[in-house]
Amino acid sequence: MQKLHVRITATSDRFDADDDRWLSQVRLLLDELGREVPLETRHTAGEPGTKSGGLPGVVLVIVPAAVGGVVAVIRDWLKNSRDRSVHLRWEEGGEKGELTVTTKNSDNAALQASVEHWLCSRFRGVEREEGPAPTQGDPSADGDSVG
Repeated sequence: MQKLHVRITATSDRFDADDDRWLSQVRLLLDELGREVPLETRHTAGEPGTKSGGLPGVVLVIVPAAVGGVVAVIRDWLKNSRDRSVHLRWEEGGEKGELTVTTKNSDNAALQASVEHWLCSRFRGVEREEGPAPTQGDPSADGDSVG
């Protein structure tokens, strides 16, 4: 079974990365994601651009069947506050990509379809179960923002 390891980082325009209120919100996101897919933690100490304290880096271990659930969790978490964003990054076999999801309207079907398409496109030879990929407003594979 194919698995994709996707590093996830949540950010806020309102809170500092080590603010206890923010860390509580991020833990809620990670708890919900942990119900959908296995999570791996990677300590970020010593990495450029990281603050001391806070939460360790988290990697989602995603299988094709879990993509819809992961997207739903991210969408629902984002819609609770307009100052949040989620950054997804993967690197495998010399290929890499990233996607930053920010939104003012997390119920947008195009947003959900775009993120699902971005994740599903990482699985070679695996068909999407819900239907064809979106054709309008698709983010390209690397370095896009949606929202």
